[in-house]
Amino acid sequence: MVNGILWMAIGTKIGLIGVGSYRQIDAVWWHFLLSAIVFAGFYLMFTSIVRKYSERIESMPEPRTSIFKTFSLKGYIIIAFMITLGITLKRIPQVPRTFIAWFYCGLGPGLFSAGVRFVIRWIQNLGR
Repeated sequence: MVNGILWMAIGTKIGLIGVGSYRQIDAVWWHFLLSAIVFAGFYLMFTSIVRKYSERIESMPEPRTSIFKTFSLKGYIIIAFMITLGITLKRIPQVPRTFIAWFYCGLGPGLFSAGVRFVIRWIQNLGR
């Protein structure tokens, strides 16, 4: 449950950064198409991550576990890399605002949808 809420919060934050960037550019139709393509790619990638980590969490012997045990070391390294990359992209002035707009508007909803799937899995497992 906590994983889902965190992923939804992060997805919302990133999506809002993208929307803010869209407001600052003269967007054309293909920017929105790029956002949809990025969303689809991350949706597919995060679907497998949600399944993998949900199974990991569900297999833990403790009914309640620390959030720090829910991801593997590799997972935390990937998360750290993605956060660092996101901050770096936003801080480099040469990265066009248009890129931030369409990329973040694809990534944010992708993360949010993964969070929703984490919560759905948690709800489905309440009865077990």
